[in-house]
Amino acid sequence: MENRRLFTAVFLSALILVVWNYVFPPIPPTSAPADVVELDSRDSTSRSVLADEGSSAVGADYGGDGLEEEEFPEAESILEFDEEAVIAEREEYPVLENASVRIEFSSRGAQLTSFLLKEDLAVGGESLELIRDRGSDPYPFSLVVNGTKSHRLNSALFRWEQESEQGDRDIEGSVLRFRHRSERGAAEKVFRLLPDGLLKVEMTVLGQRDWSVVVGPGLRNLNEKELNSRFIERNVGYFRGGDLETIASRKQEEDELIPASGLRWVSLEDNFFLAAVLPEEGIREVLVRPVFQRHEIEEGKPRFLPVGTPLDKDAGTREQMLLLGASGQHMEMTTLFGAKRYSKLSKMPHGLEGTVRWGWFGFLSKPLYFALEWIHKSMVPNYGWAIILVTCLIKILFFPLTYKSQESMGKMQELNPKVQAIRAKYRSKLKDRQGRPNADATRQMNEEVMQIYKTAGVNPAAGCLPLLLQAPVFFAFFRLLSTAVELRNAPWIGWISDLSVADPNYVLPLVMGGTSIALQRMMPAPPDPMQRRMMQLLPVMFTFFAFQFPSGLLLYWITNNVLSMIQQGITMRVKQRG
Repeated sequence: MENRRLFTAVFLSALILVVWNYVFPPIPPTSAPADVVELDSRDSTSRSVLADEGSSAVGADYGGDGLEEEEFPEAESILEFDEEAVIAEREEYPVLENASVRIEFSSRGAQLTSFLLKEDLAVGGESLELIRDRGSDPYPFSLVVNGTKSHRLNSALFRWEQESEQGDRDIEGSVLRFRHRSERGAAEKVFRLLPDGLLKVEMTVLGQRDWSVVVGPGLRNLNEKELNSRFIERNVGYFRGGDLETIASRKQEEDELIPASGLRWVSLEDNFFLAAVLPEEGIREVLVRPVFQRHEIEEGKPRFLPVGTPLDKDAGTREQMLLLGASGQHMEMTTLFGAKRYSKLSKMPHGLEGTVRWGWFGFLSKPLYFALEWIHKSMVPNYGWAIILVTCLIKILFFPLTYKSQESMGKMQELNPKVQAIRAKYRSKLKDRQGRPNADATRQMNEEVMQIYKTAGVNPAAGCLPLLLQAPVFFAFFRLLSTAVELRNAPWIGWISDLSVADPNYVLPLVMGGTSIALQRMMPAPPDPMQRRMMQLLPVMFTFFAFQFPSGLLLYWITNNVLSMIQQGITMRVKQRG
């Protein structure tokens, strides 16, 4: 009996700790602050780049000294364009667009300034913008030299032309070609929007050594609540040599280098969206750099600062950027900016479905995902009702186990007077006169209790078995709702407009707590007083946690409680008739 009590206490304590860590994961300590030199930007009119002497996480040496610009060869010796110089007259914003995306570039630096997803909506209902707002920081596909300095070409005006390539299935689609040649340097950037939504990128920077291309930092504009949410994960993921690895932004303290050899893809990710790079040619390595993001954007000032920057407490959040180091003058890659839809990514030949992080219980999350998708497409076009139907199916599958559990708990309650009599008989014998435990008396008491259960055909562990089996389903559902972009902004009824976030009115958490307490009162009380107190405490504790849980998870939990109450009522009626 004592061993069973210990097992129950350990299990319930472990369950509480697991839930607590899911809701309130620990925050790693940040590194000691370091001095950072900031300089004002010369070119205050540019909306997209650092000026010649600007500074940012990639625009200045971390040491604070040595901000000298990179020496460039003479223009005449590094590029063979038809014209002597290739310089645009003004900044323009050419666009690549199809039915699902709208991509805008700036001719100043030939950088990516906007990537709109037409099929995914922001909180306000408009098309979702994947490029996060920034101050004077470089935009994606800007250039960096020596790993830390903003290239002078980032503030140069590129000439551009739009083309359409037909005939080659791999590169069919709209094309933007940017060129520049001046005392700042010479470069060509080509962007091809492919039919499947991928963006093929080719870059040539002539006469330049040790240059890199910036990707990120930051995916989409997150509000303060999302930025500080424990459930919104911002990581770098990569697939290299057959291994899927993750670098968490909250834990990264210094630069990490990923060799390009064997690298299939590398991506900036959050729970629902990604900016992935598939290296093809001319990439030597990928540098993952941790940065802080200022909460406020100041004109002419960088928004992203190196880790170690002095900031007030809670004045910044962790982000990451990718620096794609070139092995020569030419670089080619294919990129994917978009939603992490498993059904779509799994059909591509790149293995990017690995960016959908199912967690430890992925073997359960995947079937739940496909079940939800099938019900949503075939039966009810509402993910809230689909969750309810999936919960009903799960309940049917677990019915034999839960029925046996309820039957076993009922029998144990009937046997409780006999068990308590045995415990009363041995209570004075469990410790000697010095207060030390009497192992022989404890063993004899447990043997007599187990004999009672054995004679009655009751398994004391049967009541815990359904809980042990259903806990993984609960965590699988939790992970599914935190990663499936299909459930983002998916409404149910009334005020529940997004099943992937917490109920703003706290109705579902309170209903979950009420149904949990009602279900507990319907169930036979455990014979052991300690177990009984623990079971009475659990609904209150889980109600407290539930205020942070996604609405879809609470919908699953409430439905499961209601079905369990119905099942228990039927079981009690059958027992009374028998």
